[in-house]
Amino acid sequence: MKRMIIVIAAFALVTLITVAAQAESKGGQLFGQKCAMCHVVNGKGGAIGPDLTKIYAKLKDKDIRAKLENPKKSNPNSSMPSFKTLPKSDMDALMGYIKTLK
Repeated sequence: MKRMIIVIAAFALVTLITVAAQAESKGGQLFGQKCAMCHVVNGKGGAIGPDLTKIYAKLKDKDIRAKLENPKKSNPNSSMPSFKTLPKSDMDALMGYIKTLK
């Protein structure tokens, strides 16, 4: 019985790690498609927007999401588009990737 519990726990852990890696990968792809043309991460990307290499160390989830959904609220002169209509799964994946930027 104890062995079965260990096997189930190990399987659950592998599943969680796999799901997290897939979300990070999808989020990285979305970032590449929608953000990298303007923002730099680790020395790669555009130069229009600020460098986001360590953005998650500076801002909390709610602040990052607010900037993604309504960038003009914190900076009326921002040319960044709103991502408010991004599907929830895409927004979650993008946030998952952004959380790696610390």
